[in-house]
Amino acid sequence: MASILSITDSSQLTEFCTVILPTIWTLNISKSRQFIQKVLKATQISCTCILVALYYIHRLRSAYPHIDLSIGSEIRLFTTALILANKYLEDSTFTNKTWSSVSGIPIKELNRMEAEFLSALDYNICISQHQFYQWTMQCQQLWSLFLMPVTQKRSLEEEEDEVYYYQKKSRSSNSQILCKPILSWSSSVSALAASRIMNTYY
Repeated sequence: MASILSITDSSQLTEFCTVILPTIWTLNISKSRQFIQKVLKATQISCTCILVALYYIHRLRSAYPHIDLSIGSEIRLFTTALILANKYLEDSTFTNKTWSSVSGIPIKELNRMEAEFLSALDYNICISQHQFYQWTMQCQQLWSLFLMPVTQKRSLEEEEDEVYYYQKKSRSSNSQILCKPILSWSSSVSALAASRIMNTYY
C-alpha cells in the first residue's frame, strides 16, 4: 500500500483527516468534512503539513485530556494547527489574513487562537525526524485499517477477540495476582489553566 505521504488529492486528504481526527479527539468530524475539503483545496497544503498539524492536536490532547470541545470548535482547532504547521515547515507561508479569508474565521480570532495554541504547546512546535516518523507510521496504520476491506476487518476483529478471551482466562485463573486499581489523576489548577487556554474553542 502506498505511503500516506504520497497523497496529493484534496478529496483523499480530506478523507484522511476525517479518519485520523476522531482517533485523537472524540469529535463528530463528519459535519466538518466540507469545510476541511474547502480549506485543503484552497491552500493546497501538503500531506506532510497535515500530519504535523494533526501531531500538534495530538500533543494538545495529551496535555489537556479532560477538555471536551464544543460542536463546531473542531474547525477552529484544525485551522489553527494548520497555520502553525504551515509556518513551521514552509519558508513562504500564508498570512493569517489569507487563512481568515479561506476559513471564514475573523483574523482577530485567528490571531488569538494561534497565540493560545502556542501557549498550550509551551511555544514548542518543533518535531524531530524520529517523532515525525513514529507519528506517520501510527497514522499510516489507522489509514490502512480504514481502507481494509470489510471482510478482512471482521477477520482481524475475530482474531483480537480470541486473543483477548485467552488472556482474560489466563488472568482469572491466577488468583494470587493482586491488581491495584487505576487511579485517575486530576488537578484543579491544571483544569483551570486548560479551560482558560482553550476558552476560545467554545
